[in-house]
Amino acid sequence: MKPELSAESLPESTSESAPCTLTQLRQTIDEVDETIAALLAKRQELVKKAASIKQREGEGVVSAVREKGILEHGAQLEEKYHLPPSLMQDLQRRILRQSYKERGDGSFTNAAKAHAQAQHKATEAQSATAAAVAIATTPCRVVIVGGNGGMGRFMRRYLEGAAYEVGVVEVADYGVDVDGNAVDDINKSRAAVLLGQADWCIISVPIEVTLKVISQVAPLLRPDCILSDLTSIKEKPVKAMLEVHSGPVLGLHPMFGPDTNSLVKQVVVAVHGRDADKCAFIIEQLKIFGARVVECTGADHDRAMRVIQALRHFTTIVYGNFLRSILHNKQQDQEHTQGQGQQELYDHAADNAFIERLLELSSPIYHLELMMVGRLFAQDPHLYCDIISASSANLELIQKYVSCAFAALEQLKSDDKESFIADFKDTTAFFGKHAQDFLRESSQILALVQDTYRVQ
Repeated sequence: MKPELSAESLPESTSESAPCTLTQLRQTIDEVDETIAALLAKRQELVKKAASIKQREGEGVVSAVREKGILEHGAQLEEKYHLPPSLMQDLQRRILRQSYKERGDGSFTNAAKAHAQAQHKATEAQSATAAAVAIATTPCRVVIVGGNGGMGRFMRRYLEGAAYEVGVVEVADYGVDVDGNAVDDINKSRAAVLLGQADWCIISVPIEVTLKVISQVAPLLRPDCILSDLTSIKEKPVKAMLEVHSGPVLGLHPMFGPDTNSLVKQVVVAVHGRDADKCAFIIEQLKIFGARVVECTGADHDRAMRVIQALRHFTTIVYGNFLRSILHNKQQDQEHTQGQGQQELYDHAADNAFIERLLELSSPIYHLELMMVGRLFAQDPHLYCDIISASSANLELIQKYVSCAFAALEQLKSDDKESFIADFKDTTAFFGKHAQDFLRESSQILALVQDTYRVQ
């Protein structure tokens, strides 16, 4: 490893009085970068050692106190070395993110710690009954129904990393026994054997079959097994689990996709159905993984998801479809003008050129918006169709949105700018202080987006 960098160790050519060429300065800058990289590697080694100690002592992946201390120290270093504001803190945030990502691919504080923390909290709450239940109940055998799907694999990786014994049940497992021989009786199937041994069963299947799978799986579980689902709607699945299973029930909704690298700072919604004390270790385990667990009712969750998911995905899909349609219309106009008749439906080379032109002309904020649109179209259309059409309430909300958009368009078409501006101001008041907070926070994000721009 190169020696640590100090002002005295820099080449003489970097001083203001010494003559130097641009080439010499660039060479020195490269040497400084190499020293910085060596120090970052040294820091990462120290972080790995600290992570091992944290795992041994039962600490979670994220410590809000420690992260705050690191960033406060960064601010002090910026002042001490006359660095631009936030420069050191931005670097530290990137380093922290890498550390969290690496923990997402490794091992974690095991299940016993989650149970111990649940017991401790129950005792602190002076609930003797809850404490006794938490002490007596230490599930570690998890079965994920649909565990080979995207989110199922994600959860399996984390739980296995925390020393849970994880099994997977798929459709084929209902028709064969543990030796792979065909069976007609589901109670003799491999699925029944695995589910009968489960302390915690997680349903991770598409929305449209979730209720059916719940009714199929529940009779195969022990009465004391915890039953959970990962569906993006919560009221109906939780109600269904309560109806067909007499034991503990906890609805979960990870607010991210399976392509996420780490659970750190990701939101997981928890909806309690029955025996919350027996499910407490799950909440603690998710927090140990670094997730931010938000507990709410199924009704509150579904009401929020109509905006966060159904409406958002609908508007993104329509926006992408619109971009495609206006390019296609342009091609049709050209064909008509040139007297060329119908060609292929889409010219993919023209599509790509159009997108490249949009990116070339985009400011950071529109670049980010276009990225989020394209990101959705790189994923499974069936999933988004199911999310949007999951309930009539979703469609009713979308209809109201379309009506609102039409009303705003009519204001502009009729040159009623006063009404348009009045509505704008009313919405500004609706957002209140969040408007300025969002302006400040988004500016920081857009600065990071700008850093990713390719140099032409």
